[in-house]
Amino acid sequence: MSISSILNIAKNALLATQYSIQITANNIANINTPGYSRQVPVFEAEASFRIGGAILGSGVHIKNVIRHANRYLERQLSEKNTELSENTIYRTYFDRIENLINEDHSKLSYAVTQFFNSWHELSLDPLSVTAREIVKANGENLARIIRDLYNNLFQIQIELDEKLKVEIEDINRMTKEIAELNRRIFENSQGTQGDNNLMDKRQVLLRELSGKLKITYFEDDFGMFTVLTKGGRVLVDGGKSYSLSAIETGQWGFSGVAWVDPQKRRIDITGTLEGGGLHAIIKMRDEALQKIISDLDFFAKTLIREVNNLHVGGYTLAGTTGIPFFKDLTEYFAKDIDLSEEVKSNSKNIAASEEVSALGVPVGNAVAYNIASLIDKRLDFETERSTFTDFLSALNSRLGQLARNANELEEFSRETYTMIEKQRESISGVSIDEEIANLIRFQYAYQAASRLFSAADELFRSIIEAVR
Repeated sequence: MSISSILNIAKNALLATQYSIQITANNIANINTPGYSRQVPVFEAEASFRIGGAILGSGVHIKNVIRHANRYLERQLSEKNTELSENTIYRTYFDRIENLINEDHSKLSYAVTQFFNSWHELSLDPLSVTAREIVKANGENLARIIRDLYNNLFQIQIELDEKLKVEIEDINRMTKEIAELNRRIFENSQGTQGDNNLMDKRQVLLRELSGKLKITYFEDDFGMFTVLTKGGRVLVDGGKSYSLSAIETGQWGFSGVAWVDPQKRRIDITGTLEGGGLHAIIKMRDEALQKIISDLDFFAKTLIREVNNLHVGGYTLAGTTGIPFFKDLTEYFAKDIDLSEEVKSNSKNIAASEEVSALGVPVGNAVAYNIASLIDKRLDFETERSTFTDFLSALNSRLGQLARNANELEEFSRETYTMIEKQRESISGVSIDEEIANLIRFQYAYQAASRLFSAADELFRSIIEAVR
């Protein structure tokens, strides 16, 4: 082996250990970077050569830099993130709705009781103007509470609709970035070695995207990902991305989700979405919330129907009849419930008696008594028979159970996600102790390689002195 060969070995060893120190330093610097995967150099001996009967080595080089990432765990994390994001939406909004409907906040059951109690008081003194004013005030309060509850629930639907549009914009941003990273990874790749940092960024985006909707993805021979919705619509194909769009659907003008094909046609995929925040938003807006609004509407409709049926047959203080207590509605009962114009303008138009005397004076208290008795009567609420208070109690119980279930599912999803994330960290995460140990090891290797230069220099000096 010549002295120049020793110098070449020393040079390669210095470069290999220098790059290894740089890789280790990069690991340490990114210890807190989300989604970063630990990188490790792979050393390979240089090609050997023959001198006489001996085969000698010629040093070392870095063959590759391994990115410590487990594809199975990454997929598991994406799937669990889909589940977690969906359950987080449910928990957040069911908690809000429960607090909104809850008796401590709405006072709806209390208002119902006060309303019918005031009719009972009127039945005890059917000619009292004061008792009528109390009935009117309690009726207005009950109607206002129902309207406010409806408006608050409808506002949550509008909020979810706006959130849906924001989620679609985020999805489009992510798919564009993933496609761009695909392109850059392909351009920067050398053989089987891609850009590890770009791969980490892409994986972080894929996990973030999985929280928006359920996706499936696979890698081609060039290291580029193809991403599809669970329904089979392509979101990313190599360096090209396909966008989603909000489309108007339903009687309230709420938005659905469309996939934009290469010809820019919008194809409605709302019904094919599975999992993730996008799916949860649609289900929360169109199913869970709509069911609660429908229940409130049934309640208002039954209240208006039953009270008006009795009230229109009664006589007012002026001896007139046929006046409804509540405004007569044919739809949107919870949205528009209010007292009739006759009652609002004059409480004397509230009927309490079932007949009038020959002088036109109201006689008896049957109307007021029968209306007061409605509070204990089992009535037809479209889908069930119940009393007013039992109907509201069942609604609150159902909401409470839904909120508890959503909290438990969200907690379970978060725990399992955290467990898988810890498994990923044990493989891909950076251990500061391990990196410091590697740093010391590479430092000693670098110093040892430096000594080879000193040895080669001494050999040169010995040869020069021998020649003199």
